[in-house]
Amino acid sequence: MYPHPYPHTSGINKLHQVAYFYMPANDERPAELIQILNCDRTFIHVPMREEDVTLDAFFVRDMTEAEIQNFSDSQTWQIFVHWDELYEDHVRFKVSRKVMSELEQLKQKFPLPEGMAA
Repeated sequence: MYPHPYPHTSGINKLHQVAYFYMPANDERPAELIQILNCDRTFIHVPMREEDVTLDAFFVRDMTEAEIQNFSDSQTWQIFVHWDELYEDHVRFKVSRKVMSELEQLKQKFPLPEGMAA
């Protein structure tokens, strides 16, 4: 697991945290970035056809006020296949420039297919 910019001891176990997970591509699907709002742990189990996969969070942050108002206390999984989609979501929910900059630095470690050209 990669170091968290906002470290928590042995899991998160508190609401209003967002955790990011990377699912590498395989023959059947492209790579995906999984963002979980109100995430209570630093790992997830993803059921797959061949074999279930356990993923470790590569980044954890506090939720924004806009995210808390929109998603309340329910755990919400969002899957992104392009970094641009994640960026647009973060602008909409007022994620800080500092967090967005930190995520930008991780793009090389966690490649996703290029977004559609405008």
